Amino acid sequence: MVAYKVRVKGIYSTALAMALKEKGYMLTDLSEILRKRLSIKTSSGPSVPDVTVKSLDDPDEILIIGFPWDAGIEVDKTISEILKGMISAVRGKLGLYTVVDGISEGSCRISLPEGIEGRLLSERCPEKGESLRVTVVRESIDPGQIPLLKVGVRVVGKYSMVHYPASGISFSEFVRDEAKASLLTEVSKILNIKSYHIHFRSSSKDTDVNEVMNEVQKLAVEAKRLYEENPNSDAPSIVRRGEYISIMYIPRPAKEVLDELRSSIVSTIRNHHSLRASGRIESQMVDVAEEALRLGSCKRDVGLALVSYIAKSLTDRRVQIRHRRPDRSEIVLGPFRIDNVTLANNRIRMVLRRTFTTRGILDGLNVEKRPGDMSMTTLDTQEWNVIHEYLTSNGRLMGVYANINTPPEIGFNGIRYLDLYIDVILRPNEEPQIIDEEELEKAREENIIGEGLYKKAREEARRLVGKLKAMYL
Repeated sequence: MVAYKVRVKGIYSTALAMALKEKGYMLTDLSEILRKRLSIKTSSGPSVPDVTVKSLDDPDEILIIGFPWDAGIEVDKTISEILKGMISAVRGKLGLYTVVDGISEGSCRISLPEGIEGRLLSERCPEKGESLRVTVVRESIDPGQIPLLKVGVRVVGKYSMVHYPASGISFSEFVRDEAKASLLTEVSKILNIKSYHIHFRSSSKDTDVNEVMNEVQKLAVEAKRLYEENPNSDAPSIVRRGEYISIMYIPRPAKEVLDELRSSIVSTIRNHHSLRASGRIESQMVDVAEEALRLGSCKRDVGLALVSYIAKSLTDRRVQIRHRRPDRSEIVLGPFRIDNVTLANNRIRMVLRRTFTTRGILDGLNVEKRPGDMSMTTLDTQEWNVIHEYLTSNGRLMGVYANINTPPEIGFNGIRYLDLYIDVILRPNEEPQIIDEEELEKAREENIIGEGLYKKAREEARRLVGKLKAMYL
């Protein structure tokens, strides 16, 4: 394995940095706290990472972005292995700033490699069948999102990106040193590189100017060469890879792996990462608990007590369930009213009630619901399912929908889990039935769902068939 340099930021940084270090990666641009925890001496000079791993606005997610392309793929694969395949991930297929040859389908729709269709951002749409060389300026990550393309060549490097044909100079928002920016601008003018737009990336701020400008000159030559080549007219193809992008969702089983990794080098309560990802107040509770743990005033299991406290505080309140899917789509279920919370054998069990006010059809069961009918939902923090029992207003069972998902996480803002596509339903006087297996299989084929979650989902479906038989037949 190539010793790629990796930068790790965010709430998972201690555990991930330690695990990546043990796998042979070189860590760079670490915080002072993280260097001390991992016993890494301060670097003698700047070291630009090949891959950055960081938390996103949704703290259950991490972004993996890498250049060169192979570095991003390698780190993504390693993190998936560290987390035992208990993750879901949406990965860009082309790469940001990847140069591609496409074929026009008309109306600015461009046929791209791997059967992907992109949209050209241009005032003039090429004729149908015309081949053209373009650059990906937005990857397709979210459901229904398509790649956005621009005419011309953008060639990305470690410190800069050169766009040809174009003009001007721009800087990353993180290049805040005015003297450094002024120097780079003046040197660019001296080089007299015309018909190019030079964008200086954040990594340029700590790098020797000569090294940065040597890269700019090389990229300029390559950008012009690629632009002047004739595009492949036979079939869409990738000309030069840009940045690898992956957004990985970290469900509770993966967080528990990270809890154990972190606990080997610093005081860490159980449910550390789940609580950190739940919100600001929960994070403050973690800080207090781990200071007590460090002082010997409590044990790691205090993390379970914190979740129990949060769950009980939700009793008689209206709460929602965040039903997140591996493709990054999301449904908010509810609101529910929590009827009951119990703690036993290191697990929290909750019963939620919802009374329907409108007519409709219960998904999966294909049964009509009427105003006054209700659902009784049972979840358990150690179970890989949430069971919805549907009842008429007079208490007659209409059906059961057992949703298969990762063990639920509880915070003051509600309940969340990762849906695993496959489910089990039961109608009165009928055998339980597994549904949506094809969605699970498709997610596995597209590498959206990790192997660990895939196997667990199928195992749970088989187990639930037996459980529902015993409960209702």
